[in-house]
Amino acid sequence: MKYKKVDDKIYVSIDKGELVNDKLLEVAKIEKLNSGWINGLGAISDIEIGYWDIEKKIYIKKYFDEDYELLSLIGNISLVNNESFIHTHISFSNTEFKVFGGHMFDAKVIAAAEFCIFTSNYHLHRKLNCDIGLSLWDI
Repeated sequence: MKYKKVDDKIYVSIDKGELVNDKLLEVAKIEKLNSGWINGLGAISDIEIGYWDIEKKIYIKKYFDEDYELLSLIGNISLVNNESFIHTHISFSNTEFKVFGGHMFDAKVIAAAEFCIFTSNYHLHRKLNCDIGLSLWDI
């Protein structure tokens, strides 16, 4: 993984074999990010995504082990217990152009993946919302 900080943006290139969320979180921790917005694209496999079941308060998870085109990753950086936290969602397609998507737990880069983190100095904390069962922005 390589990255370059320019003004309020961080450009991140994640290498083949590396895990997307792991590397994005690594950058967030190195740069001590309090909040930010993430966009990205690339080629991935070994993808674990989920759909939040609001009644059961659990993620329904699905694993994809083939190679896919990462059409769009969108996410944010906030703070949980004063530590950087990454929350990402993705859309990805297979060789038949069928699209899948959801909350991303992680995915492995198979060729290249490029991201831009738009940073902010705002300390954006998360707080547990008991009705939903998730930690949401505390704003």
